[in-house]
Amino acid sequence: MAVFTSSTLNGARLYFLGIGGIAMGSVALACHHDGAIVSGCDSGIYPPMSTMLARSGIPFAEDYSQEHILAFQPDAIVVGNAISRGNPALEAALDANLPLISMPELLRCHFLQHRTRIVVSGTHGKTTTTSMIAWILRSCGLPSGYLIGGAVEQLGASCVRAPVGGLFVLEGDEYDTAFFDKRSKFLHTMPHVLVITSIEYDHADIFPTYASVRATFEQLVRLVPRNGLIVAAGDDPGARSVVDRSIAPVLHYGMSDGSQLRAQIVECNEERTTFAVEEGTTHYGTFTLRMHGAHNVRNATAAIAVARHLGLDRTRIAEVLEAFVPPKRRFEILCTWHGATVVDDFAHHPTAIKATLDAARQRFPNRRIVVCFEPRSNTSVRSIFQREFADALAGADVVVLCPVYRAERYAPTERLDRERLQRDLDARGIPCILVPDSSDWGDAARAILNDTVQNGDVLLLLSNGNIGGLRQSLCTDPQSSALPQA
Repeated sequence: MAVFTSSTLNGARLYFLGIGGIAMGSVALACHHDGAIVSGCDSGIYPPMSTMLARSGIPFAEDYSQEHILAFQPDAIVVGNAISRGNPALEAALDANLPLISMPELLRCHFLQHRTRIVVSGTHGKTTTTSMIAWILRSCGLPSGYLIGGAVEQLGASCVRAPVGGLFVLEGDEYDTAFFDKRSKFLHTMPHVLVITSIEYDHADIFPTYASVRATFEQLVRLVPRNGLIVAAGDDPGARSVVDRSIAPVLHYGMSDGSQLRAQIVECNEERTTFAVEEGTTHYGTFTLRMHGAHNVRNATAAIAVARHLGLDRTRIAEVLEAFVPPKRRFEILCTWHGATVVDDFAHHPTAIKATLDAARQRFPNRRIVVCFEPRSNTSVRSIFQREFADALAGADVVVLCPVYRAERYAPTERLDRERLQRDLDARGIPCILVPDSSDWGDAARAILNDTVQNGDVLLLLSNGNIGGLRQSLCTDPQSSALPQA
């Protein structure tokens, strides 16, 4: 397989197979800016990535074109982990004996070597915590780069290479690397500083059991050197358990008494949350976020722990955190529609849904909350969390339940039972409306919401996907108006 280093990337012809993903596209852009000749393809590439690629002059095909990949004559093909055997472009590359590399391999060789690596891992909160750390490092003038699996307008790009000898912070994903490398992506990162936000069962298409999820995190912990640091969530049993035998020092953070850095919410209003952080029995500092929810206070405390380890001044950390703007799709206020505040959030796991609903109650304490949820991830479409989804969604006032994504892939006993979920919610006094399953169900969902949403409501759109195009259609509706986030 081809290997590229900082000295050889300039002029290298790199083809990204799966270039439309946030992480893949962001790395492609960073390589282009560093002198590589870049192209790629994907099955449908949408804004903002399509716009960003076009603006940078990177040519791409909007299907898996055999002709496109062969005509480019790549030095190496960067294969995304969503690409599997049978993909036409991949099959053409294999037939032509073209060199294949995974994105983590490219990152390791070109972005991570000769840098201090700060890796943020965990089932929840990775993108937000990584963004916070990257923002703090850059704002405090440290030589740094980052890779974030989300769109962060405040940083200007989702991937920036650090100078040699600098700091590189990246979102460490437990998902597999590529069709030819089934290890978790984060096992390529060799972290010096490792954050573990939480460990729960997820990615049911990759991990058969919770024990298998825990095992890959245990491998990650073993990679941290003894002069490094592990920042682990003290409130999370999974995170605490995997660091028990760590050779590297461990700092626990959270909101429980067992944490070395312990946060407590002091004040909350519609615009901000203020919290205090204690270090043992000593007051470390008071911090303010333009975000809500205990989960975001924990994320910020993890970022503070990393900044503290790097020797940054606590007063400066507080100033920078107060100016932090969360990534897109993390409680992102889109618009008002029929008098309701429309909020977009990436939550698709029961724990994340509950946390998002708790944050909504905290920010909008006296308003009715309508949830529109699309079961789309490889875990949420299955029946694994049938009961847990009912528990999480019971925090809403009304639930509009979208069709299960590609439900035909699973036997009825294996997939999420929407009718049962509706019955469970109705039994708790939470009205649940099912969106009929069809190719254009987004239109049906919008009609249901039109009849359901009232002036003054908060409408939460929860999905790790496009949720039937509702985000776009609601924001462009004549009945909508812009409502910028505070």
